[in-house]
Amino acid sequence: MIISLLFISNKNEYKYNKMDNIDYIANSAEIEYNNDIQNVVLPYRVKTVKPFNVYIDVSKYVNKTHQNIVMFTRFLELECYIDGKSIYKYAVSDNSVPRSGGRVYHVINLPDNFKDKNILIKFKPKTDQIKSFKINKIYIVNSEYFFIGELLSKDILGVILVSTLMIMSIMIVMFYFMDMGTESKNKRIFDIGLLCFIMAVYYATQLEIFNYLFRKYYKAIYFLDYLSFSHYSIPMLILVRGRLDRRFDKFLTASIYMCILNFSIQFVLTLLGINEFHNMVKYTHMALFISYFVILAALLFSSSKEYPEKMSMLLSIVPIFLSLASSLFEYWTGSYDSMSPILLVSLFVFVIIQAYFAINAFMYMQKESLNTKTYERLMLTDALTKLGNRYSFEQKLEEIKKGKDDITIISTDLNNLKEINDTYGHSYGDAAIISAARFLKENFAKDFVYRLGGDEFMIISHDDIDDEYLEEVKNKDYFIKGIDKQIKISFAFGKSRYEYNSSDELNDALEDADKNMYIDKKNIKNAKKNT
Repeated sequence: MIISLLFISNKNEYKYNKMDNIDYIANSAEIEYNNDIQNVVLPYRVKTVKPFNVYIDVSKYVNKTHQNIVMFTRFLELECYIDGKSIYKYAVSDNSVPRSGGRVYHVINLPDNFKDKNILIKFKPKTDQIKSFKINKIYIVNSEYFFIGELLSKDILGVILVSTLMIMSIMIVMFYFMDMGTESKNKRIFDIGLLCFIMAVYYATQLEIFNYLFRKYYKAIYFLDYLSFSHYSIPMLILVRGRLDRRFDKFLTASIYMCILNFSIQFVLTLLGINEFHNMVKYTHMALFISYFVILAALLFSSSKEYPEKMSMLLSIVPIFLSLASSLFEYWTGSYDSMSPILLVSLFVFVIIQAYFAINAFMYMQKESLNTKTYERLMLTDALTKLGNRYSFEQKLEEIKKGKDDITIISTDLNNLKEINDTYGHSYGDAAIISAARFLKENFAKDFVYRLGGDEFMIISHDDIDDEYLEEVKNKDYFIKGIDKQIKISFAFGKSRYEYNSSDELNDALEDADKNMYIDKKNIKNAKKNT
């Protein structure tokens, strides 16, 4: 367990000077435990589960006034004495959550002009799961800002890695949710983003700078610590599941539920005050070890030929498994207070490798999706006019049948296409069809226009188009575009109305529109004859 002791003078009474912002670094202290007092060189690990005392000689900075001790403790109660008087006490109630106190930064204000230059701090362990407590060097500084700077320089590697992981998690999740078609989304990318986030949260809770800056929320940090740690292996289990031999999927799924159940039980017991996370951490370690063992077994017993991703996963997961085993050994032997940074680096390497393969797979899926969309668009589009084709029209009819909208159906046909083909040739006929499509799109811009074949067009509108508008469109003078002759084209229109709540069928409405169009075409021919 780590105890950091730092002295900070009131920043309002001292001007910052780069040359003397460190007054003193204490490399030694007197420690009393097990009925023995020792002069020790700091940092020093006190191997005891019983109360112990730390004496700090402050005689070298007696001229400084209004100083503070900043102390970082884990799972300890403490009381600070000067001149035989208690000036600060931190005690944890048995009804408190957590009962062990968690990680806490204490800012202790020292009185002015105290006589005894030895400060006594009495510590009382709040858990029997920790067998040793580490006392770091003591910093004497003139500015709290310098203290933050010292913590930052100490944790700089961790801060960089945590920041990188957090940025990666945000970018990866944003990349996953990019609107590029739901079928092309790669779930693997989301799993990697989730792993980055859990890693970032867990290792942030291990940093002293993080604990100091958010010291008022130490209880929240305590829960975040164990929440992220107990779910550490879940994204990796999800990532591996379904990508290796299917026989192992049930074991991987069982491991996921085991981790969730482990945390849920511990969470309830901690909230009820029956027990707490730290006292049950061995079960979390067991769950983690089993999870990674299942992952490793799935990798080792899956065929490389059938599962080409096996080797890349194996090469990136084996270091994690070994560093996890090493970290657990160090933790339980008391040589390290939390999970080893080697584990973080191993996981970071794993994330980089998997992100590389996932992004490559994602880009391949995007390319395939783009090709699929291109093929679909070609299937639904008339090559000559770029309008919807008959297949697209039939899909629209199916959509109408399932919907609850009233629809206007307009059947239309060119009146003089045969004459144009016979007189000028089929190239002019094609130009006439293209111009007709453009004319219809211009005059029915909000509606769906389809070319069914030849010079036959259908218009589907969700509006109630009146006969007056159709007459207005029909009477417009319109000429074929893109040719060297001035050839007028005209249309015959037939309209019908389909109401979804009526007894009439959609096919009946389509037939009515065709009938009305042929009636209109016949009337136009008769009018020409009479003229």
